[in-house]
Amino acid sequence: MIFSIGDIMVDAYFRLPSLLTPRTDTVGRVDLVPGGSAANFAVWVARQGAPAAFIGRVGNDFLAEALRADLAAEGVRAYLARDEELGTGRVGVVVSEGGERDMICDRRANTRLCMADIPEDDLRELGTWLHVSGYALFEEEPREAARRAMDIALEAGIPVSVDPASYGFIRDIGVDRFLRLCRGAQVFLPNRDEAMALTDMSDPDDMLLALADVFPVVALKLGADGSAGLDRTGLGCYGGCSTGHSRGRFGSHSAGRSVGRSYGGSIVHASPVQVEAVDTNGAGDAFDAGFVVEYSSGGGLEAALMRGNAMGARVAAMHGAR
Repeated sequence: MIFSIGDIMVDAYFRLPSLLTPRTDTVGRVDLVPGGSAANFAVWVARQGAPAAFIGRVGNDFLAEALRADLAAEGVRAYLARDEELGTGRVGVVVSEGGERDMICDRRANTRLCMADIPEDDLRELGTWLHVSGYALFEEEPREAARRAMDIALEAGIPVSVDPASYGFIRDIGVDRFLRLCRGAQVFLPNRDEAMALTDMSDPDDMLLALADVFPVVALKLGADGSAGLDRTGLGCYGGCSTGHSRGRFGSHSAGRSVGRSYGGSIVHASPVQVEAVDTNGAGDAFDAGFVVEYSSGGGLEAALMRGNAMGARVAAMHGAR
């Protein structure tokens, strides 16, 4: 069973045909839909036919009940702790022409995810993979919970993937601290902005080589340019991912792109699936789900990147993250 841990939200979508006109009304569309990066991941895993479980925290309100019902309908096993003080998280998503989005996050109960919320026995006994949303790493209690889940998984030999989630939060807590929080993760799934924030580089291949000094497998999401990856195990995760290691923060990679081959693998580029993007929110979560399902079932890096691209494109071509 593929577990994910992190945020669960109700997304309020504001779709604007044009820029807001100051001091008057703007005609648009507003929708309320289930969301949250880690919850989206779980749903897209389940929609591919793989067993999925989600660990998170909600409020004691009608939004929480709607989210519980939604996960059940999607076939996701939900471990949802209930917070009696803070309401269920919500986010405002402003979608402009072309599908680009800006988000206003009000995380509420997500900020109180704690170690007591982790179903430790089920994770050990049922888990085949753990995916961590970076949002769980940016505040103290969720950070402790996410690290506890990661430690349990690693001790049990369960592979761990991390999506860094937000380059702004990485900038706020600092690169070194963020990388320490990710220690032991075998698979790292950043987008271009997050990789740039972590490496201070702009070329995708250079970013991959730098991140491969820290993570055995890196899959870089490049939006309309598809994706690229590097598997330095050369074996695939079930053939030999290590459970912990680091050669230091971005150790020697200055020898150029051939460095990837010294790891037992080379950089792989996967072409994008051509669609008309109407809303990119959640496309990265769907990419993660496609990549993890393919890679965890024994598919190679290229197949995993291609499946991730297909899943991400599917979401970008529709309204909403699911």
